[in-house]
Amino acid sequence: MKVDGATRAGRPKDQCLASASWLLVLAGMSCGYTYPVELPGAVAVEDAGSSPDETGGIRSVDASADASVDQASSSERQRYRGSDDCPNPRYIPLVPNTVEMIIALDRSTSMQQHAFDSTTTRWQAAQQAILAAIQNHPSIQFGLELFPWSSDCNNGAGCCAGQVSVWPGPNHSTSIATQMACGSGDAGCPIAGDDSPSHLALRQCRETFAKEGSQTRFSQFILLVTDQDPTCSGDVSPEGSPCSVAINEAEKLGVRNVGVQMFVVALNSDLQSTNCLTEIAAANASSFSDNPQFFPATDATVLGQQLDTIMTSVEANLCRFSLVRPPNNPDQLNVTVDGKRVTPDAGGQQGGWSLSDPSTLLLSGSSCADVMAGHTPTVLDCSP
Repeated sequence: MKVDGATRAGRPKDQCLASASWLLVLAGMSCGYTYPVELPGAVAVEDAGSSPDETGGIRSVDASADASVDQASSSERQRYRGSDDCPNPRYIPLVPNTVEMIIALDRSTSMQQHAFDSTTTRWQAAQQAILAAIQNHPSIQFGLELFPWSSDCNNGAGCCAGQVSVWPGPNHSTSIATQMACGSGDAGCPIAGDDSPSHLALRQCRETFAKEGSQTRFSQFILLVTDQDPTCSGDVSPEGSPCSVAINEAEKLGVRNVGVQMFVVALNSDLQSTNCLTEIAAANASSFSDNPQFFPATDATVLGQQLDTIMTSVEANLCRFSLVRPPNNPDQLNVTVDGKRVTPDAGGQQGGWSLSDPSTLLLSGSSCADVMAGHTPTVLDCSP
């Protein structure tokens, strides 16, 4: 469904200031708006500095140290009186990472074919699995892009993807479920055609993330769920075939100045033989790790397991924190979670902490699990 800028911009910024508590971020608190909200961990926009996005909404910009998230109150910091191994501790406030995912979901007519049994369509299987994944992983801020969407095309005809109908944000399961009602032309939504312009949907997702601007404390992802290769009937785009355009979009998403990782879920086992979707996933994966990014779903149970695997790997980014100021000496940091000392772990395999750069703290293993359970890390600089 096409959403006008006035709806996006209609949220009074003084009615929903983002929380300064990591616990509240994990709890997924929201002011109930579907469109962009101030960054989790930011102070009031007036204090942190802000600028309007292209649609007239408000987005936060990087805050200075004075306007950062302070994870401990003044009274709490009085507890840091020093010890033999840290005689003059200096508290370093943290800014929690935000994890966003746009689900790009195919609604072409082939999605109404039966998927894994004689009673469930591909659309129904995808819808059920996606809504379950959203409910099971509330710490991820989800958005939704449905394609194709004929009403967004010129003169209401042709091959195109719709705009992102639900921008990433907390507590969006109801909004996403409502938009998914358009899967077969219900709720007054246009009936989808045969084409599956996933290449154009990826572009819509990239442009939506770009409107938020570059934010080091954002980890952004796209989940592409489809049952066919990218198609556009009669497409004579100078950019190339729909498949080549999609591969190019996947590469653009993965480059350093964008940094959006994508996962591709195929609801048709025959797609493995065409190589297009696997090449799309590989084009994006080349900018990230060697972990799989292409998932062929063979039945409803496997589909649910695949989505859970994807969401669990995405949630690990919640264990990434920005330090408001870099430590004087990284070797003399004192990191605790839930009152327990966390040991340095450069390899990220032993449940300790590491710095991916001078101002980014990573927690792994059991320490990350403690953070996911709702415990807030504390960082002290113990250098002389």
